[in-house]
Amino acid sequence: MSLVSFALQLRRKLNDLLSATPVTSLFAHPPNATAGDQLTRLRRREAKKALLAWARMESAASSDVNGASIKFDAGSREERRAHIGLIVKHNYKAPRDPVVLCHGLFGFDQIAVPALGLQIQYWNGIAEALRDIGCKVHVSRVGTVAALKTRAHQLRGFLEDRMEGQQVNLVAHSMGGLDCRYVISHLPSDKFHINSLTTVATPHRGSPFMDWCRDAFGVGLLHDYINQQMDDVVSKHMLSNPSATTGGNPPPMSSETTQKLIRTHPIIRALCSPLDSPAFANLTRDYCTTFNELTPDDPTIHYASYAAVVAQMSPLAPLFFSHRIVSEREGPNDGLVSLDSATWGEFMGSVRCDHWQLIPPRLRQVIIRKDSFDAVGFYLGLVTQLSEKGY
Repeated sequence: MSLVSFALQLRRKLNDLLSATPVTSLFAHPPNATAGDQLTRLRRREAKKALLAWARMESAASSDVNGASIKFDAGSREERRAHIGLIVKHNYKAPRDPVVLCHGLFGFDQIAVPALGLQIQYWNGIAEALRDIGCKVHVSRVGTVAALKTRAHQLRGFLEDRMEGQQVNLVAHSMGGLDCRYVISHLPSDKFHINSLTTVATPHRGSPFMDWCRDAFGVGLLHDYINQQMDDVVSKHMLSNPSATTGGNPPPMSSETTQKLIRTHPIIRALCSPLDSPAFANLTRDYCTTFNELTPDDPTIHYASYAAVVAQMSPLAPLFFSHRIVSEREGPNDGLVSLDSATWGEFMGSVRCDHWQLIPPRLRQVIIRKDSFDAVGFYLGLVTQLSEKGY
């Protein structure tokens, strides 16, 4: 038997074997499948379709059993060259221009530990899913707990380096939204053009929980921040505004804040002082109130926002305590940011999850914490909205 004859018989047997079980029955979506699960099944389905197409290929012309080459028609050739990793794009659409993902406080792009072979990615699974529908995705990285103005300068540097001459859509989680607004209003650049900014659970008006941490532990004090970050837009305003300062010095702490600091145990304050970071002051309501006054929206850019809300949390939930504090002071929230604080520009709605479920961390391809909320599906819907708006 010639090699060509053997190949033809192998294809026919493979075709019969694969045709025995319908493709749809193997990869039907269970009713509770998340978007991430569906994307995985769709990739497998496309791979099997490509294999079936290859197995069913028949010679368009007569074959030479003595070893002559087999010729396939154009249609079969195109099927054989099909990319088996391509997913079906029934429900989601990629926006026209690239998307830049911007992380929040304590965020990162990825953390690698080569010695242990570990790698944790902030947007892992989400960035991949966006790319699967044809979205051009870039992941930025700024200082995890750096001052807002420092993070904004780093973000602008990233955009100038990676997105020069391009129009971009910024998608920001948590404090990343403040970074983006700082860049837009105070650090404009002619090297790139921002079409839209979509914020997800961003504390535009600050967080009551950060106010509580300031009062209880003495971290995130605006008075200290102004002394240390004099080139920040809010610091400049308070140092130069006679109504906010006296004699060119930073404004004194209010009597209420002073009394709360006095009540804080000195040992607790001493232990917490080394843990203080400039970003904590940026997330207080006092800072954000002044920041919003000094940071007007750019009328040429589309601003949109999403919020997260959890009605009740289990006492065992990591954000249970902070959720109670924010609930008492501002009402519905995600454990760190209230519904009111997260609203900015065109409000696109709220989702039912906590602040951390919006970005479930992953270790390589393994989800560290399995949640019922479908974060991948949420961001696929978000970029689809951008696409429908023409961005």
